[in-house]
Amino acid sequence: MEEEKNSTLHLLDSSDDDWRTEEQEEPRDTAEVSKKDRRRRELMEQAAIDYGTDFVRKLQQIRDAKERIVYVAESVFARKGFGGARTREIADLAAVNKAMIHYYFDSKEKLFHAVLDKILFDLIKLTQETLRDELPVARQLESFFRGFFDYISSHRNFSRLTTMDVGSSDRYLARLVETFFAPLFDRGVKFIERGVSTGVFQKVNARQFLVSIYAMTIGYFSDREFVGMMFGEDPLSEKILRERCESILDLIFAGLGCKRP
Repeated sequence: MEEEKNSTLHLLDSSDDDWRTEEQEEPRDTAEVSKKDRRRRELMEQAAIDYGTDFVRKLQQIRDAKERIVYVAESVFARKGFGGARTREIADLAAVNKAMIHYYFDSKEKLFHAVLDKILFDLIKLTQETLRDELPVARQLESFFRGFFDYISSHRNFSRLTTMDVGSSDRYLARLVETFFAPLFDRGVKFIERGVSTGVFQKVNARQFLVSIYAMTIGYFSDREFVGMMFGEDPLSEKILRERCESILDLIFAGLGCKRP
């Protein structure tokens, strides 16, 4: 078992990050098929250790190669940083060759941009689905936060990815902040201030209040290992996550002096 683990680690730790690669040949016989299957099992076993069993389970459900690449890249970038991430590992885990990554994304920078785009798309979708004017203000707030909590639960590396150093010349994330995240934050501030002006919420510093909500949510997932040690149980279990979401909602509405809907 130790030899298999070391072999897997060797495969995952390749320092060769050259985009050029030869097309993988089709297995020639049963022995080669068996060897390929064994190598794949070893990779998945190590991935379960490095990224979690949930990562492996979801990965095995994705059929589209491009979608698999982006899904894997999100976790690899988050765990190892932009400089430490290797396209060889991403390709191996996504069950493609590096030429396919180059075909879809051209460079590692553009692959990282695709990861950020996926995160942005999911947040846009959440915003469109939950911030509906016909809902009462308190219900609107609760609906949006539940969606945001589920969103962060699905993108547990959000804070790591959005603070990653890609290089001083790469302003892709900065442009996303300027064109989307900052306007979304401003919209949230106005939403809270409108609730205050209509008497639904008590007077608060809307900007600071939203930052507090963000920090309470992001911090839980960023420090999940530490939280797990304090709890003595899995902080990401369905039961504990449900408790966490309800607890933050209690704090939000208490802070606004508003009864939960």
